[in-house]
Amino acid sequence: MAELPDLSVPHTVRTHLGADVLTILTRHWPALYTQDLEATPFQSPAWLTAAARLLPTTATPLVLTATTASGRIIAALALTRDREHTRVQFRPLSAPHLSHLRLTGPHADDDAVAHGFALHMLLLHHTGAEITLPGLRADTTLGRAVQTVGQGSLSADTSLRPSLVLPFRAEDLAPSRRRAHVRRCRHWARLSATRTVTYQRSHHQQDLRTGLEVLAALHELSPGPAGVVPWHRVVPALGTAGAFTAVLRVDGTPVAAQLCLTRSRHAYSTDQAAHPAYRHLGPANALLRQLLDDLAHQGFHSLDPGRASHPARSAAPHPPIRLAA
Repeated sequence: MAELPDLSVPHTVRTHLGADVLTILTRHWPALYTQDLEATPFQSPAWLTAAARLLPTTATPLVLTATTASGRIIAALALTRDREHTRVQFRPLSAPHLSHLRLTGPHADDDAVAHGFALHMLLLHHTGAEITLPGLRADTTLGRAVQTVGQGSLSADTSLRPSLVLPFRAEDLAPSRRRAHVRRCRHWARLSATRTVTYQRSHHQQDLRTGLEVLAALHELSPGPAGVVPWHRVVPALGTAGAFTAVLRVDGTPVAAQLCLTRSRHAYSTDQAAHPAYRHLGPANALLRQLLDDLAHQGFHSLDPGRASHPARSAAPHPPIRLAA
């Protein structure tokens, strides 16, 4: 039997709705984010505030907080409450676009605090609500707490799929992947000898907006079931310090584009698209190789491949942890 966490940290998990959510996101969240060095850009106040503005009319944002007896918020989790038909559903704010879900705050990795959040969500589940937590890694503090509290009611993929460590080393790939990598490199080297192949990563706000336009245009050529995400309403709020786009062109035509969020020396791929007429060339993989080299040269430590990254499946995020109905 798993050892229960130490529950000695005094706190109360509270649910905040309506105007309280905006107050927490604008007044308290910046400090929670700053004090949590392990938080990702998906927990940044700019990202969450922008995501809240994109919610459908059926959904409302809410925030769970761990609050001490003195009223200090020591950790928080931003969710949405949505009623579909007769079932109430709780999801992370900005789902399904986030690849990392975690508590935010100075005590985000405290076992007792995570246990309190997991218990609170389990109680919500017992009221008949469905709670889906995409992006919650099974090997994180909150992930372990959710599994411990839920026990038989939980299903999770516990396999470890890490970010890509930079600089990227092709020799670390499995033999079959390494051969495919070499083959693609040779193919693009031959292509570059006869065609003009250019790579560009945004460094200024206008470059960022242009990259978002390219990404949207590529998605329009082969739209997915969810349609085109209006990134232009979310990403500019993060600024060039928190996001960038990368675009690969052949003879001036965009063939692949990628959006990444950043914090410190870590990058997180959030969306990517490729031109359907050039897919036989593997442009998304070629762009990823260029991006890995570029980020390593700029001193980045890792690139999380995100949900849509196929070239490195072993580094894709875990499937969501679900509280079973």
